[in-house]
Amino acid sequence: MSTVPVQAQKSGFLAKTLGTLASDPPWAAKSFLAAGATTVAGIGAWLSDMMSPALARGGASFLGGFILGWAFRKTVKLALIIAASLFALIAILKTTGWIHLDWTLIEADATRTLDWARGKAQGFKEVVTGYLPSAGAAGVGALFGFRKK
Repeated sequence: MSTVPVQAQKSGFLAKTLGTLASDPPWAAKSFLAAGATTVAGIGAWLSDMMSPALARGGASFLGGFILGWAFRKTVKLALIIAASLFALIAILKTTGWIHLDWTLIEADATRTLDWARGKAQGFKEVVTGYLPSAGAAGVGALFGFRKK
């Protein structure tokens, strides 16, 4: 009997890119596990009337921020790939003469969108300052989540 070697599965650029985006889950990080343990301990201490729910709230805020930071990093990578592809397609279509771009209209749309985003960011800032301790823990968690590799 002879054994036939199994060929490695070939995959394209998109499959490799999306595979790396889905790999390395946030719950594998030590800081995520530590914050989860802190949250569980805080809930236990709060339920047994040993302390206030502040420890649980801070740990949960860190976990939420960590997941948001991790998801944001993955989203930015995917958005960069899509944006580069879109810009390449637009450049090719403009070079071949298939499309004509009205830059004044594009600039007006971009300005309107940025003004809208600034208004939403200001509202978000006001909400975050209302919940400063939890927001601080969530901010640190988002930083750790964004930097997770």
